[in-house]
Amino acid sequence: MDKTNEFREKAERILDFIETYGVLKYAQLEKFFPDSRKNFDYLVKNKRLFKIEDGSYISTDLELRPDKTIIAALSVLGDVLSKVKMYSRAIPPAQVSFITYDGEYYEIIYVAHGMEAMITAAFDTQLAARKRNQTNEDNAKRMVIVEDKAQMQRLRIPGTMRFALVQPDGSLTYYKGS
Repeated sequence: MDKTNEFREKAERILDFIETYGVLKYAQLEKFFPDSRKNFDYLVKNKRLFKIEDGSYISTDLELRPDKTIIAALSVLGDVLSKVKMYSRAIPPAQVSFITYDGEYYEIIYVAHGMEAMITAAFDTQLAARKRNQTNEDNAKRMVIVEDKAQMQRLRIPGTMRFALVQPDGSLTYYKGS
């Protein structure tokens, strides 16, 4: 494959990724697409990507605004990316799901302050439905993002391997799950 086609294919993969997740931090893209600065610049120049807010976010649509849940979930995914075979948007309450090279299935879940009871109830309902239908046990491992350390004590989410606490600057601090 020649360099021009390779460049275009990479640009299309970048566009697909951003369309899937909406608005991303510009800095996050380097984790998912290393050495792609020229591709980003090309897409911005040709108005296929737009820098929004203060230029630290990027999207395919000028009208979209950052979603802190997806941005945090992608930060967690970016931190474990070397172990990830494939990933995608997830079915709520999860934001992102992925499979590791070892074949383990994970979900990344963002729990906003005040939503602990709702999220716990959702998992309790799923568990009760599985018992009634005698279906397979839930084998998902979960990484749960919280806004406040006290939330960790109020959550009962099966398979929680790790909690991630969102810091005021948007960075994450990790804690062992239950």
